Amino acid sequence: MSGTGQHAPTRHKVHPGTGGDTLGADRAAAGGGPRGAAELAGRLAQMTVVWYVVAVLLVWLAWEIAIVVGGTPDYLLPTPSQVASAFRTYREPLQHHAWFTTREVLIAFALSVAGGVLLAIPVAFFKSVERVAYPLIVMMQAVPKVALGPLFIVWFGFGLSTNVVIGVSVAIFPVIVNTALGLTGIDPDLVRLGRSMGGSPMRLFWLVRLPTALPSIFAGLKVAVTFAVIGAVVGEFIVGGSGLGYLTVSASGNQNVPLLFASVIALAVLGVLFYAAIDVAERLVLRHHPQSGNRG
Repeated sequence: MSGTGQHAPTRHKVHPGTGGDTLGADRAAAGGGPRGAAELAGRLAQMTVVWYVVAVLLVWLAWEIAIVVGGTPDYLLPTPSQVASAFRTYREPLQHHAWFTTREVLIAFALSVAGGVLLAIPVAFFKSVERVAYPLIVMMQAVPKVALGPLFIVWFGFGLSTNVVIGVSVAIFPVIVNTALGLTGIDPDLVRLGRSMGGSPMRLFWLVRLPTALPSIFAGLKVAVTFAVIGAVVGEFIVGGSGLGYLTVSASGNQNVPLLFASVIALAVLGVLFYAAIDVAERLVLRHHPQSGNRG
């Protein structure tokens, strides 16, 4: 009523197709919380896989056309169809040698993670250990592992042990560096807050330092697992006997170029699978980590 000084509430109509629908869409996209973020991450992962497949198919097609049109001899560069035929023809040897390389990589990676983390802890917390150990670690990493191969053969003989040791010598470096970096890169105010609340050094390590260092540790693990593949293959080049590296050398010596390409592609796939496994583990472990962004 006009005489009371009160005004009736005004109702605004939202017509279809106007800003009301846009607001609702924005709320539906942004208001989903963790569930909406997980769905978005899932869609992005599916799109990534699709684009990977498309890229592989395009490279495969361009490879086939370039050889057919250019007239490159088969003994220099086989066609993708010949490589696929080599996968079928030599399926059993490829499976046998791939399993041997996989076992080497798994053992080398596990030892690198365990040893690298154990070495990184004193490096991170004791300056004297850091000054003494870091130059030795860098020096060891700088030495070509092919040059150390004969020495490892003298120490460990021919076989799995030498290949694993070479893999560890390559893969342990990024684990040590990234773990030490993660443990020392924590906010000092966070440590002081934990101490003020009565936290012991061990409790602070497990509840503050280690969780904060996890993103850096996983970054080191991703590099380490690919280095473990490289180290295992280098060992197979030197030692021989079994493994995809040995199969590559054997195919090259026999001028079997399709098998050579098949073994190299199998090595590439093996490396990608190991890297993808670490990436999935990172997404699961760091799903709610404050530094993980939109993962998981």
